[in-house]
This record gives sequence, structure tokens and C-alpha cells, in this order.
Amino acid sequence: MRQTILDQDIILAEDKRLIKRLWKVDVSKEFPIGLEFAYQFLYFSKNEWIQIVRIDNQLHKGKSGVHIHTLNSEEVQWTEMGFEESEITIIKLANKIIEGVNK
Repeated sequence: MRQTILDQDIILAEDKRLIKRLWKVDVSKEFPIGLEFAYQFLYFSKNEWIQIVRIDNQLHKGKSGVHIHTLNSEEVQWTEMGFEESEITIIKLANKIIEGVNK
């Protein structure tokens, strides 16, 4: 079972968007509390939306848990955080990355 609880595309600024997705899933080893989520922070540059940061608890190379994908990095950073904390974290990380790109 996978039931959508939340699916939002929020415009934060003319060039910034936050996509929030939350699903109710069957309780399992991969999803012990029965929730799957993903946050994406997108930045508009050179006529296209670019994913700056993604935080999710979806399987990554067969491994479960919360992890962070960042622009221009093949590696992910594994972390312990929930859905709500992920929103605060993704906004801070994305703005820091964007500041570095625009220097």
C-alpha cells in the first residue's frame, strides 16, 4: 500500500521551489513507522529548474534510511531526522549552496 498524504509544490521565490511529498506505506524494515517522504529544493538557473538538495527516506542503492543528495555529488550523506526536521534542514542547505554558486 502507498497512499499519498501530502504532495505540494511550494514557490518560495521567483527562482526557488520546495517540493514536499509524504506517503503512508506499510510498516516494514525499510519504513518502521509506515511513512515514506521526499523533499526537493529546486533552483531556477539558465532557463531550467535544477535540484539543489533532496532529502528522503526512500531506498538508496538497497539501503534504507534518511539521506541527503546535494548538487554535483554522487555520494549521499546519511543522517537521522524526521519529516518536519528535514524541511528546515533542506532550506538551510539549499540556501547555503546557492550562495556559494552565486559568488
